[in-house]
Amino acid sequence: MKEASRVSGPADIEDRRLRRLYEYWEKKRHGRRAPRRDDIDPTEIPDLLGYVNILEVRHEPRDFMVRLNGTEVTRMMGQEITGKWCSEVTPGVDGDRCKKAYDICVDEWSPAIVETSLAFCGKPYAGQTFVALPLSADGSRVDTMITAHSYHTLKSLVELFPFDEASEG
Repeated sequence: MKEASRVSGPADIEDRRLRRLYEYWEKKRHGRRAPRRDDIDPTEIPDLLGYVNILEVRHEPRDFMVRLNGTEVTRMMGQEITGKWCSEVTPGVDGDRCKKAYDICVDEWSPAIVETSLAFCGKPYAGQTFVALPLSADGSRVDTMITAHSYHTLKSLVELFPFDEASEG
């Protein structure tokens, strides 16, 4: 799985959907370190909305509240997480991987990308790659992030549950 890392440009992002959100974010910066939340207009990216989350940053202690959870994200997670803290929703190793990407985004004012499994929501065979992009209301600190998610299979069901012909009657 891909560790959390900085994104320096669209070429660092293989997935079309994630790259599209990055390019939209870049256009909205207008020469600033990060766009404001108010610069993001959902009517300009309707094809991405189901895969997008908006996270509010709490600096002390560091955590991230889900303010908007896309419908496809909800479907993949099997639960609605709007209004929940990421520390509650994504535990363990996958949570640590997400937090590292969010920390890069907040501390370095940099887009970040990471891959995690969805084992934390009962899908050990599925994975997600997401890009986190900083937003700032006042230009002095990152207070919000926008993310886009892409989903894929980590292992085939045959690898998870091998078929043993000898055990068949």
